[in-house]
Amino acid sequence: MSTRSEETPALDANRLQDLLDRDAIRHIQIRYAWSLDNQRWDALKEVFLPDAVADFRGERFEGLEAIVAKCASSLEPLDGAQHFNGTHWAQVDGDKAIAGCYFKATKYIADVPGGNTFTVHGKYIDQMVRTPEGWRIAHRLLEPTFVDGNPQVEAAAQSRLSARPGTS
Repeated sequence: MSTRSEETPALDANRLQDLLDRDAIRHIQIRYAWSLDNQRWDALKEVFLPDAVADFRGERFEGLEAIVAKCASSLEPLDGAQHFNGTHWAQVDGDKAIAGCYFKATKYIADVPGGNTFTVHGKYIDQMVRTPEGWRIAHRLLEPTFVDGNPQVEAAAQSRLSARPGTS
């Protein structure tokens, strides 16, 4: 006795490849969040192309080194950060794809007057390229939807960063 409905289309090679591609793209989006929360900046080379571009809340960063530097300077001064993403989608066209997901990114510093957390909610929209090493982000657009919490957390992080020896 078959459990497949007669109306269910067979899983052909093209459909299977589409599912594999969309899963791999989702994995790259998740790898980005994991890399940030664990401050594994080297892992971002598994996420972005070397010449990738990122538009983060009105700031543009060109090249992997600039993207890593921005992520590190934003997150290293914190006492903690956590990035959640979900509702992933991808439209694959050969070796290119447009993909995205919603995110919630929370920054935490203890004892900041007015509250210890600042959270940005929004979505990422990614232009992706298939490489011999797998899918990579060529361009990432961060579109904030709303923010919540204490914006002074970001100011405190920048103060901590500025106070480090060798930074100006």
